[in-house]
Amino acid sequence: MLRQSKLLVWYKVASQKVVLGEALSSDKQDVVSMWHQVPFDINSANYNGYRLSLFDDDGREIADKPISVLTADEFLQG
Repeated sequence: MLRQSKLLVWYKVASQKVVLGEALSSDKQDVVSMWHQVPFDINSANYNGYRLSLFDDDGREIADKPISVLTADEFLQG
């Protein structure tokens, strides 16, 4: 069984999660490092329900943080 960490970019609508994209750990990218590099934007006027979640190798969500729409867009394009 392949086990790997992942990041999800999602948008909160009411009580629903709309997944916009994901990144998986691989030999070429480490999602934990990516997680640490993404700024935490709780007090930003650009925060409008966009969030980034970090999942462990077993698929459990271990952390999430609000991100700006610009950060979400940048993450999804990269």
